[in-house]
Amino acid sequence: MNKSSTIDNIKHSKLIENYIKNLTSISWISYDENSDAIYYQLNSVIGNKRSSNIYKIELHNNKITQITDGKIEGNIALDDEDSAEDIGLDSDSTPKISPDGKKLAYIKKIETHIQGFKINALFIKDLSNGNETMIHANYQTILSAYDSTGSFNWNSDSSHIAYTYREIDERDDTSEPYIVNRIRYRQDVVGWLGDELNKIAISCIEENKKCCKVKLTEIPNIGGDDTHPVFSNDGKTLAFISDEGDTRDTHWREDIHIYDIESSERRRLTTYFNGIGSITWSNDDKSLFIIGTSDNKEGDGRNSSLFKIDLNDTKITNINTEEFAYNPQPNLKMTNDNLRVSYTDKGISKIVDINGENKSIVYENNSKILQLCDSTNKTVFIENNRNMQEVVKVLNKQNNEIHDILIPNSKFYKENPPSKMNKFTINRTGFDIESRVYLPSNFSESNTYPLIVDIHGGPHGRFEDQIAVNQEIFTKNGYIVIAVNPRGSSSYGSDFGKAVLNDWGGEDYYDIIESVNKLSKEKYIDSNKIGLYGYSYGGFMSSWIIGHTNQFKAAVIGAPCINLNSMSGTSDIGIKFGEEQWGGLRHDNVEKYQFNSPLTYAKNVTTPSIILVGDRDYRCPIEQAEQYFVTLKRMGNDVQLVRYPGGNHGMLSGSAPNLVIDFWTRAVNFFDKNLQ
Repeated sequence: MNKSSTIDNIKHSKLIENYIKNLTSISWISYDENSDAIYYQLNSVIGNKRSSNIYKIELHNNKITQITDGKIEGNIALDDEDSAEDIGLDSDSTPKISPDGKKLAYIKKIETHIQGFKINALFIKDLSNGNETMIHANYQTILSAYDSTGSFNWNSDSSHIAYTYREIDERDDTSEPYIVNRIRYRQDVVGWLGDELNKIAISCIEENKKCCKVKLTEIPNIGGDDTHPVFSNDGKTLAFISDEGDTRDTHWREDIHIYDIESSERRRLTTYFNGIGSITWSNDDKSLFIIGTSDNKEGDGRNSSLFKIDLNDTKITNINTEEFAYNPQPNLKMTNDNLRVSYTDKGISKIVDINGENKSIVYENNSKILQLCDSTNKTVFIENNRNMQEVVKVLNKQNNEIHDILIPNSKFYKENPPSKMNKFTINRTGFDIESRVYLPSNFSESNTYPLIVDIHGGPHGRFEDQIAVNQEIFTKNGYIVIAVNPRGSSSYGSDFGKAVLNDWGGEDYYDIIESVNKLSKEKYIDSNKIGLYGYSYGGFMSSWIIGHTNQFKAAVIGAPCINLNSMSGTSDIGIKFGEEQWGGLRHDNVEKYQFNSPLTYAKNVTTPSIILVGDRDYRCPIEQAEQYFVTLKRMGNDVQLVRYPGGNHGMLSGSAPNLVIDFWTRAVNFFDKNLQ
């Protein structure tokens, strides 16, 4: 394939550019009860660069103030050999206001002296004078191996902050070898981990002064990644998550650890959990509430439950008797003796109050709740619904009134009306299989339309009642889209989620095919013009489908899983995830892995396909796409491989905008070529 930086056919690229460059998003909120204000992270695209800054909106007058702009004001903690001029600045994100409302902690992405390498640095901004302080060493990054932002939290009197960090490799000379001693030596998005582990430190923050480095406390690491530190209300104890243990490289295992700040004593509290997303303390500090899973078959946390842990006898109670999928909340907090949380049920989010065994729904709107901050009098949350993306709303607890506070894309969707959505369900082998169908905004039943089958990742992802950009791009170009939630999808119960284990390409395949067949009987569907789109597990399923039927006329395959035998050794989660999903130890189940691999059925493929993948994808490594491309090409198939430089598995939300525009433009052009 010839190297090319241009799209073969620029048709549609302007429309797609409009969606990628002109939509903004709000991905993080922090509510200050003292000033009745919301601090929020606003993400946008400037030129060919993604940018984020922090703003404040005062609720009594709706006044908006920009708090950060990527620059540093005041003090910065630097190693002696560096100066402020040596550090390049980038985006600001993840605001967390201190309980007294006087200081703002946030993440600033800064460049290092290593060419092209950036770290996530934790900064404190004094809101009285604007001074900013970086509170850790230059070559520590708040970016952890588990999340894209890192984790940090204030204590109740705003005097200390606990944070997760990891030492980074300072080398800028690529002539040195990298030594690998463990299975989990690299992570998608994060990159090289080596032998470094996530650690936790506590820093004293004195008002109007630099960070008290002399009072910095490091929690002893005992051989695992420590994350998500949360202070008790009295400030004497820290609870956090750790995956410490001999099987940390091969199994989903996370537990709660406790650190006594005065005695410096660390102890493991639980030996029960396989994945934890959020922690908070009860008001009396006698219990912990966590969102996570205790099922070793659900280690990725998509079907998380809510648990209560009694610190006196370590008794663990699962509060989630209905098997809803509780959404991890970075701002999880108990107020008024209630725990207000969000969960997802069959792709629809709800906000619920929990008091002991009593639950009451306080908000539902056929939407997705992205983040929630609860306080004594108000609940602030971000909602994505079918009419608008990422609206910040406030629910007043005194009168239960709900107000839209920030609607960043109101003008965009007024000019670009969202697609229409309806749903239908089929029943297969005892499970209800739900599909969402997206229709062009100018849809007419008297016309016929080509159909695109959108397949989510996971396999424990899910389609929800929200706006998804790719579905809007497809419908704006004259396609109807069907998005099936086959067995394995989360938020439909534990049995439904686990039904896909060791059966990729089995009943999940038939769930999709039979749902498509039902819809294709409608007169407005051209059943001879149906295409497939999928990314990650969706790329697996798209490849699997065209190896088992010639019903589909085009397949756009993103970051696929193609050969499970090789992926088990090359993916950053090939062992931990693969052995759970694909049938145990690979060397004991080579034939099973081969049977469930799309590569095995490549000889049957006649459907034209295009494969799109980032060349730094460590989750579904590019070698997977290369194997499939070479095999199909060798057999004379109509196939093309597109490699995106620097693209990781999350490239569609994190790569340079021009590459994302290229991705979707190629996808639409390919469908036009084969379906129109």
